[in-house]
Amino acid sequence: MGLSLHKGQRLRPIHPAVAEREWGVAGDAVGTVICAYRVTYERLGAVDRVDVRFGPKQIVWGAPATEFAPLPDQKMSAPEIH
Repeated sequence: MGLSLHKGQRLRPIHPAVAEREWGVAGDAVGTVICAYRVTYERLGAVDRVDVRFGPKQIVWGAPATEFAPLPDQKMSAPEIH
């Protein structure tokens, strides 16, 4: 099974209280994936992790990917010509 998150993707914490307590990120914050990767532990198997930028000096390193929900892609529409 591949990673469900990818670089540049916008996402939001699933559990606002966890985001605030564990990472010091506002529960309603929207961040951008810097890197998504899989860490393999001998006894636990593989765990998907992400590094997420929430602001210029606010980066969450190595958070479980399952703690985030991706936002729908926002397609830039071409301007209408009248």
